[in-house]
Amino acid sequence: MKKLVLLLSALVVSTTIAFAQNDFVLTEQLFSRIAVNPAGTGNDENVNIFSLNRFQYAGAQGAPFSTLLNVHSYFDKANSGVGITFSYDGSGVAYTQFQAKAVYAYHLNFGKKNLFSFGVGLGIAHKSFDPNRHVLVDEEERGQGFPDTYQSLTSFDASIGIEYSNPYIMAGFSINHIPGYFVTEEDMNNLTIMPTYHLYARGSIPCMDQLMISPAAGYYYTGQTHVADVNVTAFFCNYFWAGLGYRTLSTAYLNVGFEWEWLRIGYSCDLNAGELSDVAWTSHEVMLSFNIPTKKKTSEWDD
Repeated sequence: MKKLVLLLSALVVSTTIAFAQNDFVLTEQLFSRIAVNPAGTGNDENVNIFSLNRFQYAGAQGAPFSTLLNVHSYFDKANSGVGITFSYDGSGVAYTQFQAKAVYAYHLNFGKKNLFSFGVGLGIAHKSFDPNRHVLVDEEERGQGFPDTYQSLTSFDASIGIEYSNPYIMAGFSINHIPGYFVTEEDMNNLTIMPTYHLYARGSIPCMDQLMISPAAGYYYTGQTHVADVNVTAFFCNYFWAGLGYRTLSTAYLNVGFEWEWLRIGYSCDLNAGELSDVAWTSHEVMLSFNIPTKKKTSEWDD
């Protein structure tokens, strides 16, 4: 019974936070960044299809589930990357969110090893809250911020970003949900989509033949929550990788993966701390990516 109460409390708290925020943070998102930064569009001249599924609080009934799908490519004659991105976030008790955007990036090459890109994304964002999807053991668990009626909102969405990369470092900054800047205080409610910010950097340090170390750091403001993330990943023989990291809110994680020609598979496991670890101490993330070859030559900016 104690575990049930802890789980319900945790889900109510996470839902109240998610109800005010707009973006979810994924461990393996740096492999394909266009959902949070349109400037990352077109980092491969092949057609790249990238999917990511996150299973939060593994083993808990009604636990949150998030999924992401990115498709993009680069067109050298226009110095441009073009793509689309879709995401769904079922953030626990009664809350869901869907986003769809077309993304575009213009690439500026400086010399042979420096790339600067500007990106923009345009689309829609849909948020809904249905309290009938879950039944609480104790109605008092609802608390403030848990509405009693169904609510939904579909609105125009836009994002902008910049990104710089060379063979040794990649860094980017983006602002998402720009229309939120223009919402007046009178029109604001629990479903209002407010701006979010993403700042990240990743290095590539060759250590010896067939081994590269890649440290990374990120800061994300997801609408209400400030998140800092640091990690380091080792890439072996251009085929395998393994790493570990830490994210604020007391989450450590491990990630491993395999890449072979057109296929990339990755797995990440979060290790939760605090009271929640008594009932669900892991979360899982599965990544699957395909590169569909085109007749164009391979880009020097491939990941």
